Amino acid sequence: MPNKATMGKSGSKVKTGGKAAAAIGIVTMLASYITPEMIEKTVSWLKDQRFSDKFVELFKMISQSKDNNPLKKIGYQCDAVEEAIETKSAEFPDDAPVAQWHQELAKIRRGVALISKETQPDRRKTRLLQQRSKKLFNSVFAAAIN
Repeated sequence: MPNKATMGKSGSKVKTGGKAAAAIGIVTMLASYITPEMIEKTVSWLKDQRFSDKFVELFKMISQSKDNNPLKKIGYQCDAVEEAIETKSAEFPDDAPVAQWHQELAKIRRGVALISKETQPDRRKTRLLQQRSKKLFNSVFAAAIN
């Protein structure tokens, strides 16, 4: 019997791709604490998984961003999501919510546009957009590698 760490919601074993998606999510979240060597290993893995060069570059920009502008990072995540949808859609499961991803992507981009026009950007709104873009990025990425 598999242990709880390898169990999915329905009690089945989690696919290796799910573990990899979680690892990528952690790398993205903790980018400021990760060494360049670790990022290079992740980039190498992405290339082995046949992600496009543009996606790999966007991932590097997300992970190694020295800029403290969260809206710029959200933009990189949106670009990466769009690139993954365009280049990996043939590998998505049949039930992948591609239309919903496109809708969420459009909403996030509109939110970024609105916040960037404000003279004093609202931190709460920015944080919520960061959470939404991260969730979308992780969802699309998980579908691309499963």
